[in-house]
Amino acid sequence: MSARKFLEWAGYEPTEENLYHLTQYIAGDIDYSQFPDAEVLTRDGVPLSECFDEPAAFQEWLDNRLKIAHHI
Repeated sequence: MSARKFLEWAGYEPTEENLYHLTQYIAGDIDYSQFPDAEVLTRDGVPLSECFDEPAAFQEWLDNRLKIAHHI
């Protein structure tokens, strides 16, 4: 699943900002804000869409990150 499609699946607009957040979440080598159609994989090469805790884990991570950013 592409980064763009993953964000849509998770309920987020595939904006450059959200793609950047996905890049930070994965902590890999691909900048999804530059390559939104790249496949989203874990460090082990597993498609993120096949992980049992997704997209919930990403949603929780992003919601917490945005809450922290709004308090700074």
